[in-house]
Amino acid sequence: MQQESPQSHWLGRYANDYHAWRRGQHAGRDVYQRPLGLVETSFDNDGVYFGGRADVNTIVSLEVRSNLTVEQLRKRVLLAWTNLRLHHILLMSTVHRDPTTDHRRFILDLPEDDAEVLRNASGTLIFLEDHYDKVDLDDWYKHINNTGRIINPDKSLSKLFIHPVSPLPGGTIKLTMTLICAHEICDGLVVLYNWEPHFLQLVNSSEQELLKGIKSERSPDRLWNRLPRSQEDLYPLVQGSVARRRWFWAVMRILRHVRIPPPAGFTNPLKRKDRRDEAMSISPKYSKVLDYSESNKPPMNSFNVRAELSKEATARLERLAKSVGASVGAACFALVGMAMMEIEEARDPHTLLSDRLPYIGSFPINPRPFFGYNGPPDSCMLTFSDGIWLPFLPSDLPVEGRFKLLVRQAHRQLRKYQKKLRSEKMTGSFDPTDPARIVASSYLLSVERAEAMKPDHLKTGINPQGAYPANFKWRPATCGISSVGSIKSFLAPGKYSLNEDAVNQTGLAADLYAFDRTGVRARDTEFLVACWGTEDGLRFSVSYDGNAIDEESALVWKATMEKMFENGIGVRPRL
Repeated sequence: MQQESPQSHWLGRYANDYHAWRRGQHAGRDVYQRPLGLVETSFDNDGVYFGGRADVNTIVSLEVRSNLTVEQLRKRVLLAWTNLRLHHILLMSTVHRDPTTDHRRFILDLPEDDAEVLRNASGTLIFLEDHYDKVDLDDWYKHINNTGRIINPDKSLSKLFIHPVSPLPGGTIKLTMTLICAHEICDGLVVLYNWEPHFLQLVNSSEQELLKGIKSERSPDRLWNRLPRSQEDLYPLVQGSVARRRWFWAVMRILRHVRIPPPAGFTNPLKRKDRRDEAMSISPKYSKVLDYSESNKPPMNSFNVRAELSKEATARLERLAKSVGASVGAACFALVGMAMMEIEEARDPHTLLSDRLPYIGSFPINPRPFFGYNGPPDSCMLTFSDGIWLPFLPSDLPVEGRFKLLVRQAHRQLRKYQKKLRSEKMTGSFDPTDPARIVASSYLLSVERAEAMKPDHLKTGINPQGAYPANFKWRPATCGISSVGSIKSFLAPGKYSLNEDAVNQTGLAADLYAFDRTGVRARDTEFLVACWGTEDGLRFSVSYDGNAIDEESALVWKATMEKMFENGIGVRPRL
């Protein structure tokens, strides 16, 4: 492995191609390699040191009409998976630590032939039918989040499970797949807007096309052109003289020192009074494919709860949001906030309204528009915000009136983070929600987070704030929200025909049947609500700390969300 120059200065990784891909040698192989970016490093630390924490998982079901045998169908899936890995190369990459520098690097082995590519893909593809006749999705989802880490970054940063097929009406079958990825290679937009739709397209390709694709796409030149850059290398440079650039960063750090943090919000009312110190073990039901050893048990439980709004309830929300000029995304934030307020009110009915704290909803930001990235999302790119705050409104107010007030507030606050950089040059605006300032603040925060999350023996002492620490008094949000918007154009039934003509062309025709769920292995105290829009209504999938929140309490949240706008009648939660 080539050694890299130490970059001890806190600006040493900002917009200077520090994380550029290079060709080199690793373990006797020709490889492409680059250091992990700061955001990528934070998620890598999550997974490596905290039992797979933050690893991303999605379950998608396809409806398939086929005249293939079981073995031919498996081969088609393998070929599609192999092609997907070649097109989105972080799926086939690994992460290794350089023993000389202690830095973690992405490593992509350059394959020598088609057989090697297929062999490596096969090693990350598991057919559950080899071991189990049936797999219940709810049960399976709990197990994949509460056993030893499924990803081994030394071997692969992704793994695909194919569930036993089951018959559907009309002579088709349901083919369900679980994709698990390390968070340092993807975010919600990457998986839902790019990888999953592309996999469906590949499954519908013929065997000949897929074999041809492997031969052409594995070439070093084709792989090189697909290597995704880190977001830190894409950040715009601060313009002007050396003195002006120094002034910009000095002011940025002082602004972080004197900033007024957002107000404290009320604590998630679903939390237990006392958080459990250790994760509960679960029965080794899937021991042939999952690791149940006590030595590899994650430090905490991560559970999931889903809420589904009917078409009618969704239409009502959209109508109300539109009436006050707000977006559907803001409607999701407002609805989650309303549900939490009602649950908090039921938990503590005696506090005066004047003494109620606001709802605080934290959320990640897609930074790509901030630095002019217009390509398809193909790697993890995230920045973080202070979140939004919504005033506490009591449940005895009309539900529609509450919603319109809150969705207007949510829309106004979210809109501040939807600006684009006016040019590729960062001129140094100090508006708190200006893209230039968000990019700079995000970089500084990433430096601090990457350092803070390292084990003690890996800490470097890097400190961009010096004698002026950032005024980030950590105040936990009521909950987190991650909205990916509507997936109707990317993952929706009806895109591919399942008629006999389609089957005769390639031996198989597949279309989306259901996007079943998505989530992450939760962090301590986390209650992270993923939300998206479908043809059938709004969907919410929550990853939460099972040591802090009981499953029964999470079901209270589900009922509150689903019933609040159903038939115009709200439901009072009971804890």
